[in-house]
Amino acid sequence: MSSRPSFDPVSPVALSPCGAYDSTALRQAIPAMMETLGITSDFFTGKKVAIKPNLVMKKPAEYAATTHPAVLEALLGYLDGCHCADVVIAESMGGPYTEAVLRGVYAVCGMEEAVKGHSARLNFDVSSRPVTAPDSVICKSFDIITPIADADVVINLCKLKSHSLTRMSGAIKNTFGCIPGLTKFEFHARFSDYADFNKMLVDLSEMLHEQKDCIDICDAIVGMEGNGPTGGIPKKIGCLLASRNPFCLDTTAAAILSCEGEVPMISEAHRRGYCPEHADAVSVSSDFRTLIQTDFRAPDTAQKSKNALHWLPKVFGGKLFDWFAPRPVIRTATCVGCGECERSCPVHTIEMIRDKQGKKKAMIHADKCIRCFCCQELCPIHSVDIRKNGILNLLAQMRR
Repeated sequence: MSSRPSFDPVSPVALSPCGAYDSTALRQAIPAMMETLGITSDFFTGKKVAIKPNLVMKKPAEYAATTHPAVLEALLGYLDGCHCADVVIAESMGGPYTEAVLRGVYAVCGMEEAVKGHSARLNFDVSSRPVTAPDSVICKSFDIITPIADADVVINLCKLKSHSLTRMSGAIKNTFGCIPGLTKFEFHARFSDYADFNKMLVDLSEMLHEQKDCIDICDAIVGMEGNGPTGGIPKKIGCLLASRNPFCLDTTAAAILSCEGEVPMISEAHRRGYCPEHADAVSVSSDFRTLIQTDFRAPDTAQKSKNALHWLPKVFGGKLFDWFAPRPVIRTATCVGCGECERSCPVHTIEMIRDKQGKKKAMIHADKCIRCFCCQELCPIHSVDIRKNGILNLLAQMRR
């Protein structure tokens, strides 16, 4: 019998303090968090389990852009004794979703090594299929990668990071990786409005958790601050989080990152009654306040309440919002002309041109840019910066 959550806004969140990626400590933390959530080994018996890590791009673990392989290895050690019918690690990163790309990402991100000696396999099936979400608010159907669609249990093994588009990446945002590679760009174009994009993310996470038995586990031992999800810098946070409710987990995570009230997808989930407005109302197994990162660096796109962008649309009717909003720009001095940003742009607003020395450089046509920041996220050498209008600081001062 399924024990799927009804998104009780006080769903428990298990928090396990972990200061490092120590295998012994992790192997103790995983079963302890499962027990806190009321999950026993019988929950997995005879079921097909899909583990969905965050493998946003081909980067080693020390960059803190991806789920650490030590966390996956500890989880697989726990599942080895649960008599699962199948355990598969499945992810669709940005860009092409091909077997060759998957093999490279699995190897560099440490997943290939993590599965050795365990009764689990890496996914190389690059097919997908549509899944309906009739109760969703803004998106009624999603194309989902096959191993996730086929699973009885989905373990959403996310990484806690800052994010230039959504402010934070955790349990909710990680489900976007269930959509096959290039199809993600279509979703960015279709839901180019920030509010609509965040509603779609909540719809996707809601659909997945209602149709599957889901467990959300967040690697927040070392996260990423600054211009995440790939261009920031590692930041020690010191814990693992787990829940059956991704919205309560992310509410807790936002408090730890000192960005409560600044993450639109969490605010949208709260409006739907899926989580409290503040982490103080979440049932957390340990005191998260000792982990709050008061100096956590936000992405350059962050729009705090004192930021002029928060009130500018209301004052000017939104007509000048596009001019003032942060946008991606190419740092031509370091651009190597690989074309990854051009291929990843959902509205095809990036063009490769030759400079005076005949070298290819990327150029963004600003008039068509929807500020999805896919180019910044997927640039392999981080040559995409976030440019903010200098007048904003003056306007913010006037607003105070």
